[in-house]
Amino acid sequence: MTLAEIAEHAHVSIGTVDRVLHNRKGVSEKTKQLIQSIIDEYGYQPNPIASQLKSNKPFVIGVLLPTLESGCDYYRALFDGMNQGIEQLKPFNIKLKLISFDRMIGGDAVEKSRQFFNSSEESIDALITTPVAPDEHMEIISMLGDKPFVFIDTPLGTTQPLLTIAQNPYKGGYCAGRIMRMFQGSGKFACIRMYPSGYNLRERIRGFTDFIQRDGNSTVLDELYTDFSDSGFYSFMKDLFEKHNDIKGIFVPHAEVNFMSYFIADQGLKSRVTVIGYDLVEQNKAGLLDGTIDCIIGQRPEQQGSEAVHKLYESVMLHQEVPSRIDMPIDIYFKENII
Repeated sequence: MTLAEIAEHAHVSIGTVDRVLHNRKGVSEKTKQLIQSIIDEYGYQPNPIASQLKSNKPFVIGVLLPTLESGCDYYRALFDGMNQGIEQLKPFNIKLKLISFDRMIGGDAVEKSRQFFNSSEESIDALITTPVAPDEHMEIISMLGDKPFVFIDTPLGTTQPLLTIAQNPYKGGYCAGRIMRMFQGSGKFACIRMYPSGYNLRERIRGFTDFIQRDGNSTVLDELYTDFSDSGFYSFMKDLFEKHNDIKGIFVPHAEVNFMSYFIADQGLKSRVTVIGYDLVEQNKAGLLDGTIDCIIGQRPEQQGSEAVHKLYESVMLHQEVPSRIDMPIDIYFKENII
């Protein structure tokens, strides 16, 4: 029973029940016994919303993401979604504490995350992160103790987060393979990525490869490039097409698909090479509209970020059960359905 329900049942004021609950003076022994008997029989459940509104202490959510401009601003979209969630819960004094890291520098995620645990800094009550560097994120999670954490964008099966909000990466890659076959039929295809780690990237490539290789006449190349200078990227792509001039399609399992699509167009290859990638960031939307990209798979980053904030609020502050996983839809975009 709530405080108001106990008061109604005992035919007394809410203030009288509150005094009994907090053992304050001003209530007769008979009334105390009556209220206590009701509590003993029905129980007392404090209103968590009212309790939070009375509290002046903010609930601080740590946010650990790759630099927001990386991924062609994909991570900025995730963080924008979190801020939308904060705005919707504005009365409840929830704050975000953002720390970003360079995913191309080994150990940077762990090093930057130490700011969350520095005694001179504002402590965090929970964490939202995308575990793109699995080994480093395992170490970071071990530093959290019993504080809840939520994964967005990519799962990490070796840990027990409160919640994972992500698309099924294998199914996303499998869909990409199916779409590629619709465009090109059989042949040689290339998966091109710029990040060596990341469970979601590996699973997307596995799904794509599994679908394509259902046809015994098709092959898939798994290509990783690590020189991010303009000349290094150009040389990588040039060498790839010189060695495999029969490539019929490219699948990029992350947002930087526009890098490859502009090379394909610049080299006059677009008429015979299909380009499929991930994430409806502005550069990829432009590529769809100008025809340099054929298809984009989206995963609703703003919704992921907002859901993460809301589910932490429901679990930690309202003491409600939340699902252990929320699967994001596999959104498929072509030029014709861009709004």
